[in-house]
Amino acid sequence: MVKSISFCLVAVLSVVVTVMSIGLTIGFNVNYSGKMIATVRDTTVFEKAREIVLNEIHADSKDAINSPKFVMTLTVAENLCEPTTLADVIIENTDEIVLASALMVNGETVATTETANLTDLIEERRTAYFVEGAENTASFSESLEIKDGYYLKSELSSLEETKAAINNLEVKTVSVKVSEKTVPHTVKKLKTHSYKVGYSKIYQAGKDGVVKTTTAKETINGVAVSEDKVSTEVVSEAVQEIQIIGIANEKINATEKANASSKGFIFPLRAGTYKISSYYGDGRNHKGVDLCASKGTAIFAVAKGTVTYAGYDSDFGYNVILDHGNGIKTRYAHASALCVSKGAAVAQGDMIAAVGNTGWSTGNHLHFEVIVNGVRVNPAPYIGL
Repeated sequence: MVKSISFCLVAVLSVVVTVMSIGLTIGFNVNYSGKMIATVRDTTVFEKAREIVLNEIHADSKDAINSPKFVMTLTVAENLCEPTTLADVIIENTDEIVLASALMVNGETVATTETANLTDLIEERRTAYFVEGAENTASFSESLEIKDGYYLKSELSSLEETKAAINNLEVKTVSVKVSEKTVPHTVKKLKTHSYKVGYSKIYQAGKDGVVKTTTAKETINGVAVSEDKVSTEVVSEAVQEIQIIGIANEKINATEKANASSKGFIFPLRAGTYKISSYYGDGRNHKGVDLCASKGTAIFAVAKGTVTYAGYDSDFGYNVILDHGNGIKTRYAHASALCVSKGAAVAQGDMIAAVGNTGWSTGNHLHFEVIVNGVRVNPAPYIGL
């Protein structure tokens, strides 16, 4: 027996000497969660790594780290794992440990989430009350901090819980807006006897003004707490439009009156100022005579009478109707301006309107009618055409 024991000791010593001579050392394979994750010098290395992990994951629960199994092995010293390296390997192989972010408000954690867009959700809340078209600045009333690191899955908040925590944050928004308002220009009409009725000209072109106003509005969670007018600036002054309006009437002269027709009517336009463009009838049931003339050409009463109508309608535009008695009336249509009003008594040759292109008309002209007992008749014989 002594010889046997001596032989075994010699054999063991021989193996040890042989192992040491070729650079091998005794270690332990770490089997963690069914997988060999590292080789360590002894079991205390794993315990040190466990403490490192628990400090890393912001949790006190030691149950998060599974218990390993150790299997003795021969290895080289270079393959032995240190506690810090082993801690990283444990984190990678523990399903309960995840990389996440904690949202802290005034130093207190209100949500912990794996949500990759946590920053986007916070920014969406911060800018929720921006005013379109304004220069906006916004900040949270509370102190916010995002702490990234390792956390336990059981501690994570759901997406809904995370959004609810973020939407509870108080947001102060200041919106500075610049707006421009148009100030309409005024129109001044200068009436003068230097020009005939129907004459008009813009002496000075009008221009609208512009006023710029800057306002600042402060809100808390979208509810206004103050709104102030910061400044008002006149960008451009309004320029008044000035119009020259002729009010001088023309009179038919004695020679023109002497050339009146046997019916006692004179011609409604001065000789040389017109051309006949359409006669009575002319195949389109035309109930008058059309006399083309320049805009503003004086229109005269063909005989004395009373103004029974002076106004505007869609067909005849500005027009005048005179009652000459004995059932005879005359109409003067499409005028650009009227010189008489309803009820006025006019003498033969008085200027009553100016040629124009109003109503249903395609050019400057006088549409002249003679109405006998309510029926429009051919006016040609009455004015010597």
